[in-house]
Amino acid sequence: MTRPFAPGRLRQSVAGWSMLAVPLVLVALLVHGSGRPLAERTLISFFLDAALVVGMQMFIGNSGIISFGHVAFMGVGAYTAALVTIPPDIKVQQLPDVPAWLGDLQLGLIPAVVLGALMAAVIALIVGGALVRMRESAMAMGTLALLVFGYSAFSNWSSLTRGTIGLYGVPNNSTVWVTLVALLATLLLARLYRSSRAGMRLQASREDPVAAAASGVNVRMERLGSWVLSAAVMGAGGALWAQSYLAFGPDAFYFDITFALLAMLVIGGRASVTGAVAGAALITIVTDMLTRVEQGVSLGALSIPAVPGLVRFSIALLIILALVFRPQGLFGRWELDDVLRRVRAGGFRRGAPAPEPAEAPSVASEPTEAPSVAPEVEVAAAAPAPAARVGRNGDGPPVLSAEEVSKSFEGLHALSGVSLGVGRGDVLGLIGPNGSGKTTLLNVLSGIFPPDAGRVRFLGRDIGGSTPHHIARAGIARTFQNIRLFPELTVREHIEVAAIDPGSADVHDVISWLGLEPVLEELGGNLAYGVQRRVEIARAAVRRPSVLLLDEPAAGMNEAESDELLRDILAIRDRLGCSVLVVDHDLRLIMQLCERIHVLNEGRTVAEGEPREVAVDPAVVEAYLGTPRKDASPPTDREGDDAG
Repeated sequence: MTRPFAPGRLRQSVAGWSMLAVPLVLVALLVHGSGRPLAERTLISFFLDAALVVGMQMFIGNSGIISFGHVAFMGVGAYTAALVTIPPDIKVQQLPDVPAWLGDLQLGLIPAVVLGALMAAVIALIVGGALVRMRESAMAMGTLALLVFGYSAFSNWSSLTRGTIGLYGVPNNSTVWVTLVALLATLLLARLYRSSRAGMRLQASREDPVAAAASGVNVRMERLGSWVLSAAVMGAGGALWAQSYLAFGPDAFYFDITFALLAMLVIGGRASVTGAVAGAALITIVTDMLTRVEQGVSLGALSIPAVPGLVRFSIALLIILALVFRPQGLFGRWELDDVLRRVRAGGFRRGAPAPEPAEAPSVASEPTEAPSVAPEVEVAAAAPAPAARVGRNGDGPPVLSAEEVSKSFEGLHALSGVSLGVGRGDVLGLIGPNGSGKTTLLNVLSGIFPPDAGRVRFLGRDIGGSTPHHIARAGIARTFQNIRLFPELTVREHIEVAAIDPGSADVHDVISWLGLEPVLEELGGNLAYGVQRRVEIARAAVRRPSVLLLDEPAAGMNEAESDELLRDILAIRDRLGCSVLVVDHDLRLIMQLCERIHVLNEGRTVAEGEPREVAVDPAVVEAYLGTPRKDASPPTDREGDDAG
């Protein structure tokens, strides 16, 4: 059974939550002890707003998808709590058509909050089933439609909501201590979710959905789970919010509060729970101060007239300033405990200083000039004698096979009847000139593209057309031609997202083999190019795959780095017992690493066999150079991306 938390994450989350809880409790004690009702009212408003914005952050911050519709779930919770807590005599006066059982019902605070959360979660589950099938931008627009739909329902369902007139008579149960406890519980839930395996998988999909799916993440289900959990928190928050007001109507759950809550999240930092609280505190203070100015104030002989719209204008200005000067928000991705830890360490360094990122090889780079020798001599010389190669070529049927696979894109035939098989313990090389279909074949094998024709079989089972996360979980892991890391996740988090058991000895071994210990706390986007390649290989290897697909792993590497990569790949193959299919333009690496080589050209197989056989095959020479010439040699540099 998969652990819900990676080692140490649970303790870290609770410790971080306590650092945030202590100042909130102290503020509550200070304000409550002051005996100032207005200050208590402001603090209650802050606690409620903070709980609501943290509820939004649980989805928006972890998924990266803006939601305009979460306030609808707040309204569901508020109306649910009102309907079950308003005294029956007042309820019947307002809602004469309400069912008898509901008219006579009057519950306390806790049951009302629980019911509000459940109602919001049920509606979120129904709506979310459709939303998570959309692209990110379409999903954001769908949430806007949800906001409008919710407002229309609250405004027109007169028998339950009293329409635009609104409800009154809701008991005032939301005291300072009640709202404080609710906020602390919400913060703990948000911190635990953010640090859980589910939360990290959702964060990975935020950074790169394709790479996350290839790491075994079911992106739709992770988004749906977060959507429902976040909606339940909003429903509970709405229930508490309703019990802090004597009356409310549908206008309370529309654009104004949506704008305010999103402003808190953007200014504080969408990816941080601490940032959500900080944004709520800042907006609460600004709103409280400017509301008095907006109504006009007198300072002795100086009289400031009323300035309508000052609060909205100021919040909008704060959003603009944040987006210009601090687009990631005040806290970015950091929590309060992260900040304190980095201050104690002497600054905001993200672990050990990483080397400057190296530039990836340019697609348009000119090929290096080749020596004037016969191509078959050049390639054959790169292949060692069979005894020098560590090959196993397992007997029996292939672990992974493509059978007459074809794939077209708008009439362009990227693959035409390609068949290959990867044996147990085999290291198979897949080569060919740019645009020959190598990467397209890997995309079909890993589920990114379904085949138009033919079959893909893994361990005897047809997996053609399966989703990438199902294929990854079945035992096929991969890297990408253009590196696809999660820029805002640390190297350790990359491993924890992909690994079946992050605390296992195999995971520590992979980290050690690839020399990643010094950069475990570095963000993926800050790593040097060569280190990024190793992290991507490690992310695939920690899944303990039966087959490892490597797409251009040596791109951008010099000869020494290529030799080290060769040893790493063989170590992973031998120690994890997996098969390897590797695509690369570095023929020297391919000839030394692979027991067999499969050659593609224009989407078709032109040769297959042992390295020495393939090296002198006329069809291979022609595929790389066109008409064979005695005074030219095949390209052995790593030029460009495979357009296929």
